[in-house]
Parts: sequence; C-alpha cells; structure tokens
Amino acid sequence: MPRLLVVGDKRLTLPLTTVGFEPVNAAGAAELASALDRLRVDKTVGLVVCGESQAADCPEALARFRRDGHGVVLVVPDGPQPKHLGFGALRQAIEKAAGVNLLR
Repeated sequence: MPRLLVVGDKRLTLPLTTVGFEPVNAAGAAELASALDRLRVDKTVGLVVCGESQAADCPEALARFRRDGHGVVLVVPDGPQPKHLGFGALRQAIEKAAGVNLLR
C-alpha cells in the first residue's frame, strides 16, 4: 500500500498524523528540499503533502519530485495569506487527465 507522508514543521504535520499520514520533520525550505529529494526515489511513497510557505523557497526540489518521483506531491496553504502554489499543478493534472481545463 502506498505511504502517505506530510513534510514540514509540527504545525503542519501534527494534524495530518491523526488521520494516518507519516510525519517527516522539516523546519525550513532546505530541509524540505532534502526530504523531497530523499523521498522521490522511494517507490513506496504515494502522496507527499507539504506547506506552501516552505515550498515557495524550493521550487527546484518540487519540480524534481514531480518529474522523477514515484508519488504525488501536494502543496497546501499553511499560513494566513495563501499563495495558491499548488493550484497551477492541480490545474495541469486535471487538464492532462480530462483533456480540458476544468478549473479556470
């Protein structure tokens, strides 16, 4: 069964561990990038959730995971001012699957 992981600080990881996600602590963007690089080669990974406040500072690591990883990485809003970093990737995935841009 594919593993569900949440990468970030305790504020993000703690709530998701209560619903079955495995926590991977990453205090900053450098640790998030390192964790994503480590997880992208792991064939047991199904879904990785990370916060956009850290993901904004390591777009290259996200791109590498999305290009080479065995699972899916989902960037979620985690602050008072959401940046909607994950929306573009979600739009592209839906457009690729459905053949049309359903999200405008």
